[in-house]
Amino acid sequence: MTLLILISLSFPVPERLNYGGYYGLLRVGSSYMEIGNPEILNGKPVYPIECSQKTEGLFSIFFYLKDYYCSYVDTVSLSSVRFIKKIHEGNYQNEVTLDFESDSVLYSDGKKVPKIQGAKDMFAAIYYMRSLKFSPGDTLRIPFHSSKENHEMTVSVSGPFKMKTPAGEYETYQLTPTVPKGKIFGSTKPLNIWVSTDSLHIPVKIETQLKFGTIGFILESIELDGKE
Repeated sequence: MTLLILISLSFPVPERLNYGGYYGLLRVGSSYMEIGNPEILNGKPVYPIECSQKTEGLFSIFFYLKDYYCSYVDTVSLSSVRFIKKIHEGNYQNEVTLDFESDSVLYSDGKKVPKIQGAKDMFAAIYYMRSLKFSPGDTLRIPFHSSKENHEMTVSVSGPFKMKTPAGEYETYQLTPTVPKGKIFGSTKPLNIWVSTDSLHIPVKIETQLKFGTIGFILESIELDGKE
């Protein structure tokens, strides 16, 4: 029997966040992020975190995108245990699984690379940030692993900013993660995340760079236990 050890999180589990994707004022797609009830993976207690992003309607003809990610994170440290990504962007498709072992990361192509302690994939990093306390002017430092490389992700905190969304009005802090000489979601340009200033740190807006420009994912609804 595996002992299920959990930390006390500042946000509820399970939780699903639903977003509309916008290119300027034009709605072009949708996304969700969801953290589920704890389960056991390879004898370890983990939280599953799923994310999907897709373009919709006529915009899909211009740029087809259907990405899926699943991150399994340790229930105490929120560090990565397994990370799965399935990418379909235009004519490009790729699927890869990363297994985070004690001192290395095993890729589905058979390659094993060293791992820094507490390494996190991008979604593990987002939920880890949500668990922290921070204020404008702070800089967060997170051990990060992506594309067979280890980095120290730095996250600057600014704000507060007022933000109106279909899910309501929020006061937010802007988090800007950067990775020296590295990429986040395939881009070297900064990712911007606006989170609520309360203890839940709900990601209200996520702005990312794609090949054709910037897409903003804006919070539309929150589901707890399958109910909005």
